[in-house]
Amino acid sequence: MNSQEAYSINLAGDIYSYGNRIFYTVKTIENKKYASYIMELLDEPKKLTFGNSERLPSFIDETLYYIKYDDKSETLIKIEKNSEPQTIAVFKKIKKYIIAGGLIFIIAMEDADPKEPFVAEKIKYRFNGTGLFRKRYSLYKVDKNLSKIYSGNFDVEDIAYNGKRLLIQTTENHDDYGLSDIYEIDFNGNKIKRITEKSLVIHGFNISESGRIALSGHYDLDPWKINYIIFPEEKKEIRVENDSYDSILTDMFFTPPYKLKFYRDRLYFIGQNKSTSNLYSLFNYSIKKETEIDGKIMDFDISEDGIPVFVYTDNEHPSIIKYKNEFDLNENIKGYKAQRILLDSGEIFFMFRDENAPTIVFIHGGPQTAYGNIYYIEFQYLYSNGYNILFTNPPGSTGYGKDYETECVGDWGGKDFEYIKKAMETVKEKYKLKNDFAVTGGSYGGFMTNWIVSHSDIFKCAISERSISNMLSMIGTSDIGFWFNTLQLKIDDPYSPDGMKKLMEYSPITYVKNVKTPVLLITGEEDYRCPIEQAEQFFVGLKLNNIDSELIRYPGDNHEHARSGIPSNMIDRLEKKLQWFNKYMKK
Repeated sequence: MNSQEAYSINLAGDIYSYGNRIFYTVKTIENKKYASYIMELLDEPKKLTFGNSERLPSFIDETLYYIKYDDKSETLIKIEKNSEPQTIAVFKKIKKYIIAGGLIFIIAMEDADPKEPFVAEKIKYRFNGTGLFRKRYSLYKVDKNLSKIYSGNFDVEDIAYNGKRLLIQTTENHDDYGLSDIYEIDFNGNKIKRITEKSLVIHGFNISESGRIALSGHYDLDPWKINYIIFPEEKKEIRVENDSYDSILTDMFFTPPYKLKFYRDRLYFIGQNKSTSNLYSLFNYSIKKETEIDGKIMDFDISEDGIPVFVYTDNEHPSIIKYKNEFDLNENIKGYKAQRILLDSGEIFFMFRDENAPTIVFIHGGPQTAYGNIYYIEFQYLYSNGYNILFTNPPGSTGYGKDYETECVGDWGGKDFEYIKKAMETVKEKYKLKNDFAVTGGSYGGFMTNWIVSHSDIFKCAISERSISNMLSMIGTSDIGFWFNTLQLKIDDPYSPDGMKKLMEYSPITYVKNVKTPVLLITGEEDYRCPIEQAEQFFVGLKLNNIDSELIRYPGDNHEHARSGIPSNMIDRLEKKLQWFNKYMKK
């Protein structure tokens, strides 16, 4: 498999059900560029749009709505029956739209002049994937004209309507920390009442026909908090499995936002248990597991007859639509299935190629995320090119309960590193491995890669992506560093003497003179989560100590460079990683 073949997959999402009709988006990469179009699922899938730049369909009263996009703008389009497409509104970005009471409401961001001077007023003045907050996501109404009805120096994040009540989710009360609230408003954007008594992390919300409001989230900012299904007006919180939210990582370039959906008064949502996610429902606070997928649910909706329609992935299949029957979007592709091994309170996964093949150890980001039984593009690519693949869910990973998620808090590089070493010994013994190990990871996984090579020489080579090397400088340069680093390391004041001391104690740059392992660093130049200065510091430290190292910078890419970055960069990235591994692992 070459790098372009690795990305030659079709992915489905944006599932939308109306009556007995099912619509969805297919996204792929063609000629090193993204292409997407709208499909309808009848007895067989039917293509509805042909511009290769359409997404997010909805269908109401014989009218098809969707977003058409290019490099500069996004346009909301409608097609009434067999008429020509009509433009409704044009924005820089469109996050969501709904039809409510004969009106159209759009959450969108206007364009701004990037050459104008920018004044920062709050701690969070830029964000990964957005850049400087020259404009924010606002709520617009389309009646006879387009009007902005809810806006400020914060984001409108979501909207829902049940025929009577119009609700929005905003960050207006705690924008710096990304905590949200839900408000009921009228059609002119005037507040009727605040629904949430306290701001919280909200992954998604919805409202039933009868007016019941539900959300998935947790109170407080702590990333290791278990998510609950919360009914704010009923003062009820319900935990489902090990987490009422799905944080299993993928590297696929189409990952729809998390969704909750009411069918009458039954609430449907995705929950996570260990390394799999499935569809669940709640009725009268009673939980029902709706699917038995040994993989990850990517998106779903509920049809008029109450049957779930959903998209899922597993080790062998990138994207399958299930509605009564299954439709595989990649019939000619079958990935290699990883072997799942229980280890202590977590899980490890091994793609065994050969006892004489070198092994690459992957470390996920977060740390409060998880690897799962899914089709992972990079794993399949490197496996096909001669490597065993080991990936693990060490302490700190989600899906295994609160105690497991908190085990690495205040101790990055401690129990998590010990678990990874134990996983390596486990597969080495079980599969009689005779060759060397390499390590790679991104974000927190990039931190771990930097930490491991500065505290051991157990790996033949390493690749550190969108990494962390200096926890102190990250406080002031990352979009979330000022709160995230302090919470993860249990620090009250990052600029106190004790705070700065602890941040540097947990910074790989402090130990860079210990490194003996060749390290390749990869990052996007527009990464505001783990800024490029983190990789630059470690790279210079390695070079000054005569360690073989390279720094690859991808212009135009942010923290998502390995998942939804510029396609030509993603393709090049796989090639560069394989070259680095081959250089040291296949001598």
